[in-house]
Amino acid sequence: MRCEKNGTGGAAAGTAAPKKIMIVDDHPLVREGIVTLIRSTPDLQVSAEAGNAEEVVQALAREVPDLMLLDIALPEKNGIDLLKDIRDRHPRMHVLVLSMHEETVYAERALRAGAHGYIMKQEPGLKVIEAIRCVLRGELYVSPTIAAHMLKQYVSN
Repeated sequence: MRCEKNGTGGAAAGTAAPKKIMIVDDHPLVREGIVTLIRSTPDLQVSAEAGNAEEVVQALAREVPDLMLLDIALPEKNGIDLLKDIRDRHPRMHVLVLSMHEETVYAERALRAGAHGYIMKQEPGLKVIEAIRCVLRGELYVSPTIAAHMLKQYVSN
């Protein structure tokens, strides 16, 4: 489900403050890669990083970002449970789940828990940026594969 309503989806140079993104992943190397990707995008900035639920709570106490990029597989507390807690405390914050787990199994669970989108870690960086911008515009983001799967489920019920 592509979200390309506004061309590239980026802000025009100098027209708006960059959107703040929190990255939540327990693998430092993955976080570093995402930080590098976001820093190369002028309309987005990394406001915080976290590797577990406790670090997320501490970071959110300091500042609530515009969007949280959240991994499902976290130590101690899985991302779906953390997502439910986050939605209760920060209902206006956008959450995009970024996961290595097969989307047909986890995407629906993530969306029902309050995520605004689901994207797999296998996607190229430009797709991740596209998904972030889509969610920041208030739209849902899922891949065409999961959108077709969910639509098929809906129609068959």
